[in-house]
Amino acid sequence: MTATKVQAYAAQSVRSALAPLGIARREPGPLDVEIEILYCGVCHSDLHQARNEWHNTIYPCVPGHEIVGRVTRVGSRVTKFRPGDRSDVGCMVDSCRTCENCRARFEQYCLSLPTFTYNSDDKYLLILDGTLTLVGAPEQPLPVSAFNLLLPSRNFAGSAICRIAETQEMLDFCATHGIVSDIKLIPIQKINEAWDRLLK
Repeated sequence: MTATKVQAYAAQSVRSALAPLGIARREPGPLDVEIEILYCGVCHSDLHQARNEWHNTIYPCVPGHEIVGRVTRVGSRVTKFRPGDRSDVGCMVDSCRTCENCRARFEQYCLSLPTFTYNSDDKYLLILDGTLTLVGAPEQPLPVSAFNLLLPSRNFAGSAICRIAETQEMLDFCATHGIVSDIKLIPIQKINEAWDRLLK
């Protein structure tokens, strides 16, 4: 299968700054959508991954998700997108699509593990029988006091990213109600300055 060389910004090691790197991208498959990346968010999870704080980073690492782009090519079985369309990407780009979880549209819990965009005591005010859901991924184990859960009959749960359908529902809701993000737009050449701001 042929490959296309594209320019990216990558971390080569735990402490290295992000720097330009040419990487090879395979040709789109029948169900793939290829996009030109126009904008990309800078998230603390990108920093965790680039610095190997989750102890699973594969270098060189090209971090970045929450992407807005323009479709350049689509696979032969793609029906929803056409070249020229705008497309957004979160932190998951694929899953097996056939396991029980994928068929139930919980792609983020794919039993074969989803394909991600890269690398494939706080006090909370909860009511009685309330549930605290952890949606972040702390670098260190999170201490939980048993009695903070037992006496008020509280639950402590975990949740990964949303299903694709839920993400689309959220985006549709925001579009309908004029809800937008506050962003700071920077050129890619200033990515390391943004990196430093995240560290602070």
